Amino acid sequence: MTAPATPPTIPPKPPAAPPAAGSPEDPHHNSAALGLTERQTNRVPGYKVAEATEHLPDEQRLQIRWLHAHYYDSGRSLAEIGQDIGYDGGTISKVFVNKYAGDLDTVVAAVRRFREILDLRAGANKAPYIRTALYSEIEQACETALAYQKIAYLYGESQVGKTAALTEYARTHNHGQTVFVTMPVGGSLSHFLAALAAKVRCSNQQRGDVLQLNIMKCFSGSNLLIVDECSRALQAKSYGGNNLKTMDFIRDLHDQTGCGVVLCGTNVFRDQMQDAALAKFLNQFNRRCIVRRQLPDRPSRADLNAFARHYGLEPAGGDALQLQRAVVREHGLGVWLTSLRAAAKLAGNKGEKMAWSHVLKAHAFLRRMEETQAVED
Repeated sequence: MTAPATPPTIPPKPPAAPPAAGSPEDPHHNSAALGLTERQTNRVPGYKVAEATEHLPDEQRLQIRWLHAHYYDSGRSLAEIGQDIGYDGGTISKVFVNKYAGDLDTVVAAVRRFREILDLRAGANKAPYIRTALYSEIEQACETALAYQKIAYLYGESQVGKTAALTEYARTHNHGQTVFVTMPVGGSLSHFLAALAAKVRCSNQQRGDVLQLNIMKCFSGSNLLIVDECSRALQAKSYGGNNLKTMDFIRDLHDQTGCGVVLCGTNVFRDQMQDAALAKFLNQFNRRCIVRRQLPDRPSRADLNAFARHYGLEPAGGDALQLQRAVVREHGLGVWLTSLRAAAKLAGNKGEKMAWSHVLKAHAFLRRMEETQAVED
């Protein structure tokens, strides 16, 4: 009897390649160890989350987008973010793209609790922002641009607190709603797109037209885009250069998505926006503008009193008042606040209650430091 033929040996199937390091499928790798480009390329992009959550109820949409922002910016893996709120990384991935079949409200409640813990920790380590009349003016302009889905212009001298106020507004209205970006030096479209992509959590390693489309997917009528240092996009005097493309993209983003836009800059930006050589181009912006706010060149006395009150001081008088006026007039608000912080440190080191005498001494010390540095240079 003939023995049965031996079946051919089938080589074992090679094991599947492990997921790419830092990719959404990799539950263990901490992508904070990756370089910025690789980390951005392999993470769940913001435009996918924006698209997937656009029609969810407000609370679900805002909390999920906040969690995605925390995940993207922290560089932590999906598994690590899931552990923070009591879920696995696969569940978090599904939540981000609206494919989770479980009770989404329970997940959102866990996100809210985790967020409250982080807010408490941040509040304990962060100096409070002092809200002034200038902040109220800027807040009102931002709220108007958002509510009416229009463009607002903010102009003002440097060192009056514009950027600090806008940053604070964005921080307290960042529930997937407000995007704050600084115009890069040079104002080119490619550099602006890269900066904006980072803010909306998208990889900038894409062809320019694809990147523009994906950035637009991150915006809707519920968003506000704030662009600071806008004069950089119009600084070339040869008005036919590429920098106009940056402004044109901002206008197109507004038109296509219905988002509100706030454009902020110094008085140089105000003059640029009134340049006759750009009249036809700028008319497209001006017709969409609902607010043009010229901010005061110097902080008001009420605002300066608010800063003093924060440090337990009465309104400045005598030598302190003269110093306050001189510093604010010659150097701006930033230098004055530096003097107040230095005075608070001086008083603390001595175990004394802060007084205006500490401010006078701290400012004199800072001036001596400046003079010494000038001599060395």
